[in-house]
Amino acid sequence: MQCDKCRNGAVFFQPYSGRHLCGQHLALDIETRAKRAIRSHRWMETGDHIAVVLSGDKKSAALLLFLQRLVADRRDIRLSAIPAGEGDSGGSGPSAVKEVARLLRIPLREMPQTPGSRTAAEDMPTKVALAFTLDDIGREVLVQFLSGNAERLVHPPAAGSGGIPVICPFIAVPSDELDIYWDREGTEIALLPCTPVQDPLSRDVETLLWDYHHHHPATRFALMNLAEELSGGNVGGVASAALGRDGNGFRGNPAEVPRDGA
Repeated sequence: MQCDKCRNGAVFFQPYSGRHLCGQHLALDIETRAKRAIRSHRWMETGDHIAVVLSGDKKSAALLLFLQRLVADRRDIRLSAIPAGEGDSGGSGPSAVKEVARLLRIPLREMPQTPGSRTAAEDMPTKVALAFTLDDIGREVLVQFLSGNAERLVHPPAAGSGGIPVICPFIAVPSDELDIYWDREGTEIALLPCTPVQDPLSRDVETLLWDYHHHHPATRFALMNLAEELSGGNVGGVASAALGRDGNGFRGNPAEVPRDGA
């Protein structure tokens, strides 16, 4: 099958767009959507120190790679990586996290343990970036409705109030596309496709959503738009709320890490 953009061999079919894309044009499409999400949510500004949560899977590695490319020519934005929490049993392990950060030449560090100190103030990120994808936001919306907690979508954590704001550049990108993006654009490190969801209800909803999506490809986008509307655009807060429940967090919830002097 040929790419609908350049007539080279296609590597992926997007059921929601009806397009066959080669590796190059799939990567461009992913990066375009991620940049659009950053612009529309104003997730990046001068002086930012963005810390990317790495869990040893392809989508978090892809996020680090994308942001590395995005800020490569900017001296006004810093980028670092922080490992996912000790309780995270998915991904490819701590060694893979360290190797990804090393090969991409991004400093890997722990969150500062003593807020208020000079060292903590210098190291404290202004934003935490999560590889929260189109699949993740769709699952989260269904989980909250099915568990009778839809109000949590209306009042997600105020990530910018006393804590570090959470950003999700891949909010409009499906996870399987990110697997191909990493395989094509990333390093030679072999990573697992994604970190397994720990919460039983989330796992059931993930299966249900995946089956339904094959017949209705636009479903995940509709759920993402619903999350945007209900949360007033605070999808970072929705992602932060899902973080701890699914067991894919890092040492310290980003909504609870105080700023210097807070």
